[in-house]
Amino acid sequence: MQVTDRWYRCEIDRALLKSLSRRTNWHGLVYLLYFVVLLVISGAWALQSLGTLWSIPAFLLYGGIWVFATSVVHETSHGTAFRNRALNEAVLFISGFMVQQTPSLVRYVHARHHSHTALVGEDPEIILTNPMTWRDFIIKELIDLGSIWYFVKATAALAIGRPTRDAADCIPAPAMLRAVIEAQVYMLAYLGIILWSLMAQSWLPVLMLILPRLFGAPTHGVILATQHFGMAQDIPDHRQTTRTMHVNPALRLLYWNMNYHVEHHIFPQVPFHALPALHKAVADQCPPPTRGVFGAMVEIATTINRQRQDPGYTTPRPLPGSGRS
Repeated sequence: MQVTDRWYRCEIDRALLKSLSRRTNWHGLVYLLYFVVLLVISGAWALQSLGTLWSIPAFLLYGGIWVFATSVVHETSHGTAFRNRALNEAVLFISGFMVQQTPSLVRYVHARHHSHTALVGEDPEIILTNPMTWRDFIIKELIDLGSIWYFVKATAALAIGRPTRDAADCIPAPAMLRAVIEAQVYMLAYLGIILWSLMAQSWLPVLMLILPRLFGAPTHGVILATQHFGMAQDIPDHRQTTRTMHVNPALRLLYWNMNYHVEHHIFPQVPFHALPALHKAVADQCPPPTRGVFGAMVEIATTINRQRQDPGYTTPRPLPGSGRS
């Protein structure tokens, strides 16, 4: 296993970092309310559109909102969404159910991602290694079926007590029983929704409660790609392997500020609501942020094209004061 105790760490006043690391309940409740309101509105439109051509954009929008449950899962798996632990765990369990990510599985696999970010063979969340091809990028990332299959397979395997390799490697033995029980509860609930549809002779329960993850796959694929794709690998410096980008306030709320991804990786103990302030505090030590999701996709496209001739090419990231790029 590669050494991971030499990660670059920005300099920051300890008192400021302590202040930024404080957890609250109200920030998480505000962001959660925003997500739920958008979900209800888009879901209502999806229901009203059934039987019309409007159902296509309506369900794509509903699914596109639904998959941001992964943002809720992510922050609650870190334990930084809410100060109240019981509230944090309850929200993690419900949001995880929406996207087939059981609490224990996502918590421990994601912890490995943070401790081994972009280290090939060590980071379980690496979907593609450099050099990338357009075929792999589109099929394995943008379509997002790989991510869906990863968690569906992992949840089903845990439910029958046969964890996947990543689950077995990442989940410690004392936590495995809990992980198995969580997966069994999820699987029983999914089967219950399917049974509900069969008994009601209607696809609505499945359509509204299980399939939205599939409808939202392209949205999730694009957003997930902006975090690390096209960046360097096997370098213990998150400023080179991770992308921070500026996005509009509406997306920032839905994304729980994870557009500040470099800052999140360097200081994972800082809650989502303090990431904008953290970004300002360490801006002089980090590369300039990418301009929006479109800008990130342009960087990724440029990297894929350049890697055809230069397999070692990655998105340049000029580091302040070092002359490196």
